Amino acid sequence: MHSRLKRRTATILASDVVSFSRLIAEDEEETLRRLTAYHRACETFVTRHGGRIFNTAGDSIMCEFETPLNAVRAAIDIQEAIRTRNLSYPPQRWLQFRIGISMGEVADRNGDLLGMAVNLAARLEKLARPGGVCVSQAVHQTVAGEVSVPFVDLGERSVKNIPDPVRTFAIAWPGTEIDAERTPAIPLLKRESVLWLGGACLVMALLAGAGLSGWHFAMSRDRTGFTAAHPSPAQQVAQGLVLSTNPAETFSRLSQKGGLIEDAKSAPGLYYKALLFEAKGETSGAHRAYYNLARMGLEFIDPHLRYAALVREHEGAAMTRQVYAELHEDAPTRATALLHALQFEGEERKAKIRSLVAEHPDFAPAYYFLAEEHSEERRGGRQSLHDRQVELAALAEFLTAHREGRLDDFFLDHAVVTDWVERARKKSEKLEGQLKSASAEALTIFRR
Repeated sequence: MHSRLKRRTATILASDVVSFSRLIAEDEEETLRRLTAYHRACETFVTRHGGRIFNTAGDSIMCEFETPLNAVRAAIDIQEAIRTRNLSYPPQRWLQFRIGISMGEVADRNGDLLGMAVNLAARLEKLARPGGVCVSQAVHQTVAGEVSVPFVDLGERSVKNIPDPVRTFAIAWPGTEIDAERTPAIPLLKRESVLWLGGACLVMALLAGAGLSGWHFAMSRDRTGFTAAHPSPAQQVAQGLVLSTNPAETFSRLSQKGGLIEDAKSAPGLYYKALLFEAKGETSGAHRAYYNLARMGLEFIDPHLRYAALVREHEGAAMTRQVYAELHEDAPTRATALLHALQFEGEERKAKIRSLVAEHPDFAPAYYFLAEEHSEERRGGRQSLHDRQVELAALAEFLTAHREGRLDDFFLDHAVVTDWVERARKKSEKLEGQLKSASAEALTIFRR
């Protein structure tokens, strides 16, 4: 029997749902439906980071990864995605995951894994707070400094069926409750202090994205606690701009100045921060900043387009449609209506955009997408004369809005406006030429 067991070193991620029995008792059908959707999202992130699910039981999942770094990154993405989805429900109906991660030797029995690493991951999961992640000391030593979220040292813990106390660390981010007595001064990262400071700045940015404004902190060099930080160049710009400043101008100045805004609360600040996180590959920070901006009830279209693209890339088309359906219900604007329409396909998408144009004829960005629906590219080479006429008319409305100065009101980034206008002009010129040629050809045929 033992000869059939293959042994190897692996990283194990274990997760379950907090208060699952209560949630089931309150509403079994809804809880199971959401659990299925959440588990599909988890599987997507696990696969994306090179892992596999090797066991499930009820609300729990056991996953295997080749490296601790991949496991931790998957855990961060999972918790951020679940946290965002929970915002659509009252707190008592949140499905919150706890995650534990360990590494060590495992035995493979027909794809199922056994061993101390599996047991330890399950025990660490029980130590995690709702929405939190706990890792073993071995995992922490491997990933510290490689991810931009900091850890806190929970000390040595006695866990069931493991003889020796286990040194445990937890990810410190918004949404996880960590008791003060469990978080003494923490000399965690073994890299240079500048790397440690970078992680501290990011968690402060995430706190700001969660709406916890006023936390202007950075870690001190001796790592003994928090000290007041000097504003970054971007922070100085943001603080120096009065509320009456044009948002697009504010965004432009922030982009030129650079730096991180710890407590971004305005649309330009949140958009700037989201783009900065995207450029650094920090999808969870970008997601949070975009989401907070999307819920402000503003009509800037470019941040919505970036946010929808980010969600689609990481969670798929169906989830993007659901996110924008919920946003349009919670913070309805013409921008959220347009983005929700864009998540559909074919004739349904075209009908929704056409309806939006009819209902809001002064919403200039919608004309750009209406033109796109009738374009040769969208029609797959089957563009009719009517399609060309509609496309040209829609582009004309879009360009008229630009000439009259009405288009800028819907964009934070002037570069995006410039690009759209240039494309619209080129398409218009091409269409006008095609229609003139078609008209001349028809006249020639008629005269014959």
